[in-house]
Amino acid sequence: MDRLKFYNIDDKYIDYLYQFDDKVPYNKNQKRPYIGVIIEIDNIKYFAPLFSPKSTHKKYSDNPTYIKIGQDYGIIRFNNMIPVVGDVLTPIDFNIIKDIKYKNLLMAQNNFIQQNTEKIRNVAKKLYKMVTVDKKKFFVDISCNFKLLEEKVGIYDSDKKETKFIKDVEVTCEVFEEISTIVKVLEEKGFKYIEEFTLNDIYMKNDKTNEFAPKNGRITDTLIIRYVNEDDKKIVCKRRNHNSNGFEISTEKSVLKVMSIEDAEKHLNILGYTRFLNMIDKNYMYENDEFIAYIQEIKDLGIFIELEAKKIENAEQNIEQLIEFVKTLNLKIGTKFDIRKADLLYSKQNNK
Repeated sequence: MDRLKFYNIDDKYIDYLYQFDDKVPYNKNQKRPYIGVIIEIDNIKYFAPLFSPKSTHKKYSDNPTYIKIGQDYGIIRFNNMIPVVGDVLTPIDFNIIKDIKYKNLLMAQNNFIQQNTEKIRNVAKKLYKMVTVDKKKFFVDISCNFKLLEEKVGIYDSDKKETKFIKDVEVTCEVFEEISTIVKVLEEKGFKYIEEFTLNDIYMKNDKTNEFAPKNGRITDTLIIRYVNEDDKKIVCKRRNHNSNGFEISTEKSVLKVMSIEDAEKHLNILGYTRFLNMIDKNYMYENDEFIAYIQEIKDLGIFIELEAKKIENAEQNIEQLIEFVKTLNLKIGTKFDIRKADLLYSKQNNK
């Protein structure tokens, strides 16, 4: 590989990746520097973000997720490295930077990076393996989902330089089996355990305009305050598109990280939004070469399986393929494959 170089990456490309993985770092209005190429996987090149010096960095020691740049020049975060394809890179020309302090910082970072290129690439390669092959839970939890992002860069339209809001095609159905039974069946089909997590979603609506409110008992567009863990709290806004049969085939999604779930709800209350539903959804994630499966246990509702196609070629054909595959699992399932869990929970709570 060539020597490591400094780049800025197009904001719209970063926004595109962020809708699929919120561990993609904030781009600082296209000012965050990246270095690359640090590793290359199947012709997809990875670039790692640089983070400015902070007083806390002095206490850091190098580990599998980052390297300190000298004593006080910031850090390289490998757990936040991203795959890049297409014309989204802009080389950073040190000679035209007018801010002398910032220019000196970049030049100091560059000197360190050129002297430690082999070490940098080895750390990146090792972390990538721990996340994608060894699937070590700690590193999976704190790193970007490299494999998912690799899939998504393949459908990014770099010529238009705009975000293509394409959601993984999915089907969801209710399952009348124990979770252990579902797990056994998936493992027999070659699925491997990835992770488990719980989504605590607070659905909000505007009482005056009825924006994001259920319509005829159906929740379509959503404004959600979501709690996953202490490091993952956010407001998620989704506007969905469906085919003629009611299956979701695409979505426009925006995400805003928040420091406090309580404060987020208070601010939305001031803007006229109030909660109308709270759904707690425990997920067990499995995958094989073709599909991603989520076994979902919804509090006060039941157990469901959600199946996504990894590759999107034709949305309608993918949906039929997913339905046929679910049927081959020979589980006790419901008759509908377009289940909307929030709708069911909302209906159940309002029909008491």
